[in-house]
Amino acid sequence: MSSYHTEVQNLNYNAATRCFEALVVFHEGHETRKVPISAPLPIATDFEAVSTILVARAKSHRAKGRAKMMARSPAQKMGKLVHLNDMIRQFKATMGLSDMSTAA
Repeated sequence: MSSYHTEVQNLNYNAATRCFEALVVFHEGHETRKVPISAPLPIATDFEAVSTILVARAKSHRAKGRAKMMARSPAQKMGKLVHLNDMIRQFKATMGLSDMSTAA
C-alpha cells in the first residue's frame, strides 16, 4: 500500500492580482509532485477554505494535464532519502554521460 498526502507550501496573497498563490505538494508513495497554483479569493478568506480550494484546483489542473510547471522528484528510496550520488548517476545515465567521472 502506498502512502499519499497533500500539503500547501509557500502560501501568499498577491494583492496586485487579488489571488492566493501556493505550491501544492502531492506525496505519492516514493514520489513528490509539486504544482504551483493560484485562486482569486478575498484576502479575508479562512485558511482552511483557501487550502481546500488550492488543493482542489491543483488536482484538477494535474488531471487535465494543465499543470505545465509540475516538478516531479523522488522523495524517498526504500525508506531513506535518495543520496546525491545516486541522483548524479541517474542524471548522467539519462544524458548519456555515464563515462564521465564524478566531481569531488
